[in-house]
Amino acid sequence: MQISANVFSAGLSAIKTGQEQLANAAQAIAQSSQNSASSSAAATAPSIDLANITEQLMQLEQAKQMSELGAKVLSTAEESLGTLIDIQA
Repeated sequence: MQISANVFSAGLSAIKTGQEQLANAAQAIAQSSQNSASSSAAATAPSIDLANITEQLMQLEQAKQMSELGAKVLSTAEESLGTLIDIQA
């Protein structure tokens, strides 16, 4: 049984992708909030783009799941590597 560096790389890549997606979605939500605050100063009722916020919240959940998946891949690879070391010793 061989654990290649590709498994560790895949786990780290998934975590990185999740972090980037999380940052992008959080920034989009913040900009949407900022835009609605500036438009509410001009109008009496704030205009909130619920569809955009909902989409960004779904992106946040997807980013969370991507990061958790990467962490599970790393954990499994680490356990497998530990088992191999124990078997070889």
